[in-house]
Amino acid sequence: MANGIRKWAVPLILLLADVVAVNLGWRLGLWLRFEGLIPRLFVESRHVLDLPVNLIHIACFAGLGLYHRLWRYADSRDVLRLGLAAGVATAGTWVAAYWVLSIPYPRGALLIGETLILLGVVGTRLLVKLAAEGEGGFRPSCARRVLVVGAGEAGRLVVRELRRHPELRSRPVGFADDDPRKKGMVVAGLRVLADRSNLAQVVSDRNIEEIIIAMPSATRQSIGEWTRLAAKTRARVRLLPGLYELIGSPVDLSKVRDARPEDFLGREPVKLPLDAAAKVFSGRRVLVTGAGGSIGSELCRQLSRLDPALLVLLGNEENQLHELAVDLSLERPQLRLEIVLGDIRDETRMRQVFLRCRPDVVFHAAAHKHVPLLEANPEEAVKNNVLGTRNVALAALEARVETFVYVSTDKAVRPVSVMGAAKRLGEMIVQSLNSAGVTRFVVVRFGNVLGSRGSVLPLFERQLARGGPLTVTHPEATRYFMTLEEAACLLLQTAVIGQGGQVLVLNMGTPVKVLELAENVVRAAGKEPGRDVAIQFIGLRPGEKLHEELLTAYEQLSATTSDRIFQAVQPAPPWTALQQELARLAAALQESGPARVRDLLFAIAGATPEQREAASS
Repeated sequence: MANGIRKWAVPLILLLADVVAVNLGWRLGLWLRFEGLIPRLFVESRHVLDLPVNLIHIACFAGLGLYHRLWRYADSRDVLRLGLAAGVATAGTWVAAYWVLSIPYPRGALLIGETLILLGVVGTRLLVKLAAEGEGGFRPSCARRVLVVGAGEAGRLVVRELRRHPELRSRPVGFADDDPRKKGMVVAGLRVLADRSNLAQVVSDRNIEEIIIAMPSATRQSIGEWTRLAAKTRARVRLLPGLYELIGSPVDLSKVRDARPEDFLGREPVKLPLDAAAKVFSGRRVLVTGAGGSIGSELCRQLSRLDPALLVLLGNEENQLHELAVDLSLERPQLRLEIVLGDIRDETRMRQVFLRCRPDVVFHAAAHKHVPLLEANPEEAVKNNVLGTRNVALAALEARVETFVYVSTDKAVRPVSVMGAAKRLGEMIVQSLNSAGVTRFVVVRFGNVLGSRGSVLPLFERQLARGGPLTVTHPEATRYFMTLEEAACLLLQTAVIGQGGQVLVLNMGTPVKVLELAENVVRAAGKEPGRDVAIQFIGLRPGEKLHEELLTAYEQLSATTSDRIFQAVQPAPPWTALQQELARLAAALQESGPARVRDLLFAIAGATPEQREAASS
């Protein structure tokens, strides 16, 4: 009942306000026309027209929906509707006065009166909108001072929402924008104060406490540059999501989020043509090894949206597989899933699984990946990353799998770590098997994945939660970074465009300094690196490079059908010769110690003595 009363309260108030506006405007128009000296004849005519004029105006306003609109959200279309309603009411009054009732009434007085009525009706609704947006309302003295980056439609809407919700204790004080035409101009009542060149100065001078980047249609590079600049100030940095996240949804403050480390990368995300992916995966049987891992699970989530006939989740960690299967079943109840608990080091088990499931496409993401652990345990790197890859690849070959995608890493390039050498040998295995049957073997090589288990970002976040310090190996160390979504998308695209025997490399832009990533993690939390949270240099660990690479000096890039993915051209060893080397390596596991296994691994992977020396130092 109370809700019903509140629902009709505002329309009723507006109707009464319109009645007042009509009567005042109608009388004031006649008074202005004769400068207060109104002839008696026209006073009598006005009295006769009072009731028809009121009825005509209220009927026109109601008929055109002026009492069923939320004027707090009014825009230019609503203003046009107001003008249309006033015009129709004016025409109705004209017809009633001169054609129907034939009453002598000054035309000038009628036009002046209608103009005043329109101003009154518009003014009433403007007051409603300003009241709803909090213009002139109370703002607590402790409200945060907010600078909005992007003086476009999204920025204007963010300002409107901030004004409308004083309980958020946020006060917009201006805009920042790179468009030189907007510099110094006023948008939504606020001046465009800054561009990239003076952002830090404006933040300092104006005591800005929070920066909201509201540029949903801008490029990832532009948003990344603004985010990095904003993070260097002491203000808290928040972002409105990209346009692809807002499609079908209004812009509101609930979607504004704190800056995340991936926002600082400034690289456009890899996007997969969904029509091409649907043709490859729709109705097909797909198997993912390492399905419970970070990359494997994200890959499975994206695959589930492409309507495969069967999705096989293969891994050796039961809790991860169970949780992933539950999530996928809840999100896609119609998806046909098969969960396989198995170890890729078990050759017999792999053959059984592949011959039973008969997958069309295989993504081999299972691997040990922690560099320091594998340096201390080279035998396990060989068993899992090398011989396990051999087992899965041979099982795929026997089951006549159509496409096999091997997940590699930039650490396989000129390897100095056991992990990198093992992954390089995995690349060689699948490349060599490409001509051994009908299976199309493709290698995809990319850098560090932000947010994956064991990556540097979760480590920084755990260290930050404990108050620091954040540990960085070297102040000049750089790495290529990508998001989990990008990694999974790249794997899907590899299966679509990859040719047999190729090593595909993502154009990952400029390497990022690990130190800068650590600083950005601290700033994203609203703290100042070096002052609020310490950063400690611990030195390069065994097997780590100062700078990672995506290509060796002997590899050459060639184009693919994607402008973001390139092929690294390199010869593959004959399978028969490589098979003999793998047999030697397997024998060393049984007969020799870790030093011998390590040396043989580097030798087969083609590492130079200098690389091996660097790996052992």
